[in-house]
Amino acid sequence: MGYDVPYFFVLNNLYPLRPTIKKMLGGYALYLNKKLIIFLRDNDKSPEYNGVYIATVPEFFLELQQEIHTSKMEFDLDGSKNSWIFISEDLADFEQKVMAACMLIKNNDARIGKI
Repeated sequence: MGYDVPYFFVLNNLYPLRPTIKKMLGGYALYLNKKLIIFLRDNDKSPEYNGVYIATVPEFFLELQQEIHTSKMEFDLDGSKNSWIFISEDLADFEQKVMAACMLIKNNDARIGKI
């Protein structure tokens, strides 16, 4: 069954990686090797939360936030503080920031992803 995944350019930028896609919390979770790497959200309910969420763990959060994007919004989607870097779709350089995160994933950066 195919999904109508928002921000399809993310999948294009991850190619040749082929993440598993699962519906989750009104969006879509992307997994590689059983690790959640990205959450995509484009939902009419609360559009201020639409964008791309990069999964990490607290010990890498600040470093990745400086490298990818420093958001004023903090999210606790799974009970662990400082584990999601939010890239809002409203940013002028939204795609560039997301593509930078995709490049880190393609380079097997161990700071991205959580089990």
